[in-house]
Amino acid sequence: MLVGLVLCAWPATSVLAADEGDEPATPAADAPVPAIPVPDDPPAEPEPEWSYRFLVPATLLLGTAAVVGAIIMYFVRVTKNRYRVIR
Repeated sequence: MLVGLVLCAWPATSVLAADEGDEPATPAADAPVPAIPVPDDPPAEPEPEWSYRFLVPATLLLGTAAVVGAIIMYFVRVTKNRYRVIR
């Protein structure tokens, strides 16, 4: 059965191979010339999502400000209550 499939496929491939060689490789003389040549540029890189561009830096800044603020408030409260002025 496999031999029959191979024998049936062989004439079809030989006909396709014969048709490919008949056409010339150069375009026809009467082919239209494009008015504006378009260069093949590589595709542009997609921009990052807006959440990645704006929310991540804003979150990092707010988190850093909160930590710095907490450290400053801690030292202000601790040093304020540490020493007492006696009159």
